[in-house]
Amino acid sequence: MLDARAGSIGTCPCRVRQWASNSSDARLKDSMTPKLTVLGAVAPGLAVLAIASISGASSIVGSRHDILSDLANGNSIMRGTINNYGEICVYCHTPHSASTSIDAPLWNRPTPSGPYTLYSSSTMDTAPGNPGGVSLACLSCHDGTIAVDAVLNAPGGGANLSGPWYGVSQASKHYKMVDATVHTGGECGQCHTGSWGHDARMSYLGTDLRDDHPIAMAYPTPAQDPDFNQPPDPDRGWGGQSSADIKLYSGKVECPSCHNVHDPAYAPFLRKPLAQSGLCLTCHVK
Repeated sequence: MLDARAGSIGTCPCRVRQWASNSSDARLKDSMTPKLTVLGAVAPGLAVLAIASISGASSIVGSRHDILSDLANGNSIMRGTINNYGEICVYCHTPHSASTSIDAPLWNRPTPSGPYTLYSSSTMDTAPGNPGGVSLACLSCHDGTIAVDAVLNAPGGGANLSGPWYGVSQASKHYKMVDATVHTGGECGQCHTGSWGHDARMSYLGTDLRDDHPIAMAYPTPAQDPDFNQPPDPDRGWGGQSSADIKLYSGKVECPSCHNVHDPAYAPFLRKPLAQSGLCLTCHVK
């Protein structure tokens, strides 16, 4: 958690402010309805991934996490850099043979290995650990070490990683979320700088996390620091069953504590709006 004494809420090192201010990106502010409802069972007794309809929430469909939408609206160059699997959810989830290395529902991506350089401060009350659990799911795209279209299982029989998928052959390149300053010929940042494509530079976290809000760290107790609001549930935070408030994961702050990857209503995929520092002040006493 960000040290309550390290600086003002207005200078929080979370990489959200520039992205959130990009109000010209209509898709990030989309409030489409109807929402996705629970998926039907594939077979009797088989538990399947479900996406609940949440009142007031937007849908992943058409958002920046909808790769199919990006491919449909992008130019031919983009369509040559990411596989078009013909399905929205498959870029992250699979109903069978999912990863057991990442604590995310039916996860369908390789596990990033870092190594990561962690946020630190001499005035912090609890220390970040190496990213794990649900945060590794986010970093599997956002640290730039694994291609956006890298999956364990593609549509079709078996893993079917070579395609075709719904009649579409695999792309000639497989780009990663890396800034163009690290030029290898396979980075999204060649175009997505706000000129050729939408500006995605704030989402290129890399493996150096020293300039990002700390993750994988225990939420401070009152004895450790009274300048933090205490959640109603020490393990799960404020969110409970709702996606519209800050969550803790086994008492730890993780990437999805503040971000809801399926809901783009508050850019960039925040659980609460930044207006009046509402998101920050949920945790921080200022």
